[in-house]
Amino acid sequence: MLENKLIQPLNVSYSSDEAGSERADEAAKIVASGVNVSYAGRPAITNVNLNIRSKAVTALIGPSGCGKTTFLRCINRMNDLIETCQVSGSITLDNEDVYGDDVDVVVLRRRIGMVFQKPNPFPKSIFENVAYGPRIHGQANKGDDLNEIVERSLIRAGLWDEVKDRLDAPATGLSGGQQQRLCIARAIAVEPDVILMDEPCSALDPIATARIEELIDDLKTKYTIVIVTHSMQQAARVSQRTAFFHLGELVEENEAKVIFTNPSDDRTRAYVTGSIG
Repeated sequence: MLENKLIQPLNVSYSSDEAGSERADEAAKIVASGVNVSYAGRPAITNVNLNIRSKAVTALIGPSGCGKTTFLRCINRMNDLIETCQVSGSITLDNEDVYGDDVDVVVLRRRIGMVFQKPNPFPKSIFENVAYGPRIHGQANKGDDLNEIVERSLIRAGLWDEVKDRLDAPATGLSGGQQQRLCIARAIAVEPDVILMDEPCSALDPIATARIEELIDDLKTKYTIVIVTHSMQQAARVSQRTAFFHLGELVEENEAKVIFTNPSDDRTRAYVTGSIG
């Protein structure tokens, strides 16, 4: 039994929810109810119920293969691209059914952007990487409007000062950390409501990771962010809410500090103390 095992606090400063208890009564931005996902009939996640708060960071943690990324990909229907994937249950964005028959998936993915584990800039210039989304969605085609969107997005991503004199240079020439920030700039250029991040720092060095974490902290004032991470220290640093997945089940979700210091479930306690992983 693990009931009497004390949890040693992680040596990090927990990200705080500045609005405190006032936010607890706010309607959730995203509501998942009874979500089940299977691949070729094999269950991946079962009966996931999770409310994701607006303009805050929610971290999904848990061992490899526990369903974190599967759930993340459900939110903007990335799992639609997998032929053998079946999804049931309900996910709503601002009370609208993400899986409704009348939902335009292209529009949905504009509203819910995604940043992947490995930086994936297009084989285009830095400028064209950021301009691509606004162009295809008809938000701007050329001229000052497009220039303004590109500059604003790069500033928000903390990259403008590093690339403003070489916007025509290939994006693939940037460092790994810069490429990931460029991918974030590309995601926010279309003014999404939500940003999904699937282990965005796993391929980065500590300095680049710190830059991305600072950026996440800045972006949460404007965007709802959901991040999958294997680093409990990172989850504690960047998230206001943390959800623990295990064997395809959402075990518990709470304020980050509670999850890491006083979880209610023994499985969570075992994971954050390193007994399972």
